[in-house]
Amino acid sequence: MLKDPAFNHVYFDISWDEVAKYAVASDEAIRRTSDFLNRYPDRLLFGTDTVAPRDPQPYFAVYNMWDPVWERLTPEAKEKITKGNYERLFNTARTRVRAWEKTHAKS
Repeated sequence: MLKDPAFNHVYFDISWDEVAKYAVASDEAIRRTSDFLNRYPDRLLFGTDTVAPRDPQPYFAVYNMWDPVWERLTPEAKEKITKGNYERLFNTARTRVRAWEKTHAKS
């Protein structure tokens, strides 16, 4: 899917702790995961995936699980996955929604 242009609208959220525990399970897993993320940085993003947190700590805990992988990413890949792709996708969506509202909303 990541190589097929027909699916260039598909993105993968890697923020779940279940994903992280496998991604950092061994040196081999860390290497393979970081190679994968460096190869497709435009199609992956780190979001938030925790149920009813009482404070920000659960969000940070999952992010920190990824530290061995973050250390092996290029600066560009890490920026895109942890922040840039989210900003790009949500800013584009916001612009498109406002344009749709302008065209279709009743006064």
